[in-house]
Amino acid sequence: MTKTDNKKKRRRALLIPLLFSAFFLITTSYAWFSANRMVNVESLNVHVQSEGGLEVSTNAIDWKQVVNVQDIMDARTKYANSVNQIPYEMSPVSTGGNTSNGKMAMFLGNATSNDDGDFVLEANQSIETESFGESSDGEFIVFDIFFRVKANKELYLDGDSKVEYTGDRTNGIENATRIAFVIEGNSADEPNISQNLNNASSVIFWEPNYDVHTVHGVDHARNTYGITTSQTGGSLIPYSGVISNITTANGVLVGNATQASYPSYFKNMTMNITTPLNGATNQKILDLTPSVTKVRVYLWIEGQDVDCEDYASYGDITFDMRFTTDPS
Repeated sequence: MTKTDNKKKRRRALLIPLLFSAFFLITTSYAWFSANRMVNVESLNVHVQSEGGLEVSTNAIDWKQVVNVQDIMDARTKYANSVNQIPYEMSPVSTGGNTSNGKMAMFLGNATSNDDGDFVLEANQSIETESFGESSDGEFIVFDIFFRVKANKELYLDGDSKVEYTGDRTNGIENATRIAFVIEGNSADEPNISQNLNNASSVIFWEPNYDVHTVHGVDHARNTYGITTSQTGGSLIPYSGVISNITTANGVLVGNATQASYPSYFKNMTMNITTPLNGATNQKILDLTPSVTKVRVYLWIEGQDVDCEDYASYGDITFDMRFTTDPS
């Protein structure tokens, strides 16, 4: 047996590959993408596999070792308060991570050019609804998952987790993605109590591909934000997430959209997990105690990321999230 086989055997618990494809046309470089273009979600596959005493559920009633997208869509049949959203199309949004009643405030943004040629940002809160596919007006993906264990365990994001472009060239849209895990709380194994957990005790943010940018992303960082970076081997670029509605009358320039300049509209973001394009290692997400833990998962395109520009708005990307209880 090879070393790789031994490592695979040691990886207990949860493995989730999550896939979706995105496509839309490109015209000219533009901050936050232009308003008439959205990511076309062609497919989303969620596969949850668990071992070693860890069970998963989408409704805190039906516990199993495999959860798929249909389970997420069917959760409301036994989980009346379910608000899962898997839209057919996605648009750039932003968040500062503020939560209320267990949900994270997400803001749909748009940048328009003023008379001086500068980009002015406007943003409005996007409220998630129970909706799927073409019938969904949502701009981001979000769903609930419940974990059940009978002994203390640590949950890690596996180093093989990644977000990548699957076409014949790298467009950079994969570098503007974010994932967040909103920890809603713990309860005894009582479905009604577990389903209604909404304490949002913490939010774990993950930024993939933090160290790479396309040539257009590098130009956008310099020309719009005044940030110098490189196509490879770059450092983590700080940014501020949106926390309040913004109108064009507020005169917020995209290049100056920070907490330091506008503390009422933005919040400096701290990434709990950052992974490079290559060579990522397992990183801890949270401790699981002998109980049921509810986690709300958000996936989105971050409009405040320097890679969120029109040259990136073309192609297919995949989210591949893998979880394990093995720290190595």
